[in-house]
Amino acid sequence: MAEKAKKIYDEFIQTEAPKEVNIDHFTKDITVRNLEEPSLSTFEMAQKRVHALMEKDSLPRFLRSSCYQELVK
Repeated sequence: MAEKAKKIYDEFIQTEAPKEVNIDHFTKDITVRNLEEPSLSTFEMAQKRVHALMEKDSLPRFLRSSCYQELVK
């Protein structure tokens, strides 16, 4: 599990990661601490932050986009 958790961190959480997600430093710090003893909940806070940002920002912008508006006509 530790190896997979590190791979996820390196790809998505770490600063300058190839597919870095937008989370605050507090959440990043907690995730790094969780990596010391990985568990099924290691990325739970980060996941919740990403979902919240998508609900508040990305999804509403997409729903207002001309691309989406054309699809629903």
